Amino acid sequence: MLWILLHCFELGKLVLRSGLLQSSWSKISHIHESPNSNQDSGLGVKFYKEGKSTFVVFGAPPIRRNRYGLTRLSGSEYENNPFHFLCSEKISSFSVHTPSFELFASAFHRNLRELKSKLLELLKLEKPVIITGAALGGSVASLFTLWLLETIDPKLKRPLCITFGSPLTGDASLQQILENSLRNACFLHVAEAAQTQAIQADLFKPFGTFLICFDSECICFEDPEAVLELLVGDTTDGLVDWRDYGEILDRLDQSLMTDSSLMIDDVIDRMEERGIRKKLRFDQLKKLNDMKISLMHIEWYKKMSKMNKIGYYDRYKARVVSSVDIDLEKRKKELNEFWISMVEEVEKKPQSEKSILKKRCLFGGNNYRRMIEPLDIAEYYLDGRKDYRTLGRSRHYVMLEKWFEAENIETVRCKKRDLSDLLTFDSCFWAEVEESLIVTNQLETQVGITSEERAVLTGKLERFEAYVWGMIEKREVSPEIFLEDSSFMKWWTEYKVIKGFNSPPSLFTEFMNTWKYESYGQPQ
Repeated sequence: MLWILLHCFELGKLVLRSGLLQSSWSKISHIHESPNSNQDSGLGVKFYKEGKSTFVVFGAPPIRRNRYGLTRLSGSEYENNPFHFLCSEKISSFSVHTPSFELFASAFHRNLRELKSKLLELLKLEKPVIITGAALGGSVASLFTLWLLETIDPKLKRPLCITFGSPLTGDASLQQILENSLRNACFLHVAEAAQTQAIQADLFKPFGTFLICFDSECICFEDPEAVLELLVGDTTDGLVDWRDYGEILDRLDQSLMTDSSLMIDDVIDRMEERGIRKKLRFDQLKKLNDMKISLMHIEWYKKMSKMNKIGYYDRYKARVVSSVDIDLEKRKKELNEFWISMVEEVEKKPQSEKSILKKRCLFGGNNYRRMIEPLDIAEYYLDGRKDYRTLGRSRHYVMLEKWFEAENIETVRCKKRDLSDLLTFDSCFWAEVEESLIVTNQLETQVGITSEERAVLTGKLERFEAYVWGMIEKREVSPEIFLEDSSFMKWWTEYKVIKGFNSPPSLFTEFMNTWKYESYGQPQ
């Protein structure tokens, strides 16, 4: 617990000694005290140059607490949502502080576009940019910074947004989006612990880093739940009033003695627990090598099955009980948990950060999907269920396949290559086999089936035949499907009877009837 507390105090000390807070506040005070300030009517924006740095100060009128509310923004509403790029596949909408959004929207087309262009040019010249504001002006500064960050080249230095005594800007969805984004590090919010503001923790959630100020000391936090626990402002009605943070900054003790009386023990304990959970999430890429080892064990299981003249899909489906099969179950469970968790984390990322997984991770996910999904399919059909693709397929398989295909990675399969260890490209292949076996069983066992019904069922089998032949021609199917006792060969035996010996031959039936499949996948 102590190391967390020490880190928070040291971070607070570093922020204070940087001089950025004092510089920001002096400019906020200037625009607030200016006789030409338009804070009483709307949003005020002013540029300041200080050395190499540029300060952009947002000023805004005070608001009454009964105007606190949330405006919902959807990722699909591009015209009405200037922040649509923040939405992800997992989080399709979020809500922001209504008065702040209304002020931002009122200036969006008028002067904020021009301001954005100016700042982008400064950032290209590697000039530091600090965007700041107090009270409602700080919330608008946060929204503007979020909007600006979308168009900044990742190679450039990002702006820093510093707010003082501002209302919380967004809801839990926005907090979750930014928690998994580099944008989160661009926000520093200064708040007095007993500041007169309505926290409304049920509606609004913090993001970024918070410098919480006490009587003569301060402490810096990145943990959103701890921030809510320490911001204990009163909830009386009235204005979200101006607070002189210059006075607060002046009285802060620069030595910042590490006095644990500033925090109650249970707050620290909960911070530590959340920190551990967060670390586990972001350590997942490090666990990728462990998952590769588990996948190697399953590849060995696949080879061992083939040596016994049975495909690993059919061996698993037969529910053989041995120490090897028990180990397979354990590793399969471990791999599924890892990749489900990985996909969930990726889906939380904003759409604009959709470079998602590194290529080594994409390839790892692709190999995992092709190796493990057939085993999940076997379980699905053993339970007597149908239509795996639409009713039974886990979302994480769908997303891993989608992301891999989006990379347009060309895989060369020349005729000289031995395909004996190939994993079938379509990880749902065995689901198609099972569905076709269900159809052949219907044609063989149903009495009184009409000619129209027979034609529909036969059409399904012919489409499956075309699907298989397409993969055979492109060398995208594993040779193990042709093992004598495989589920696929069982289907073929039943299908050729249903098709009849007098039916016109197809390329696929000729391939099968002439035993060419026995040499499929061998180097030529």
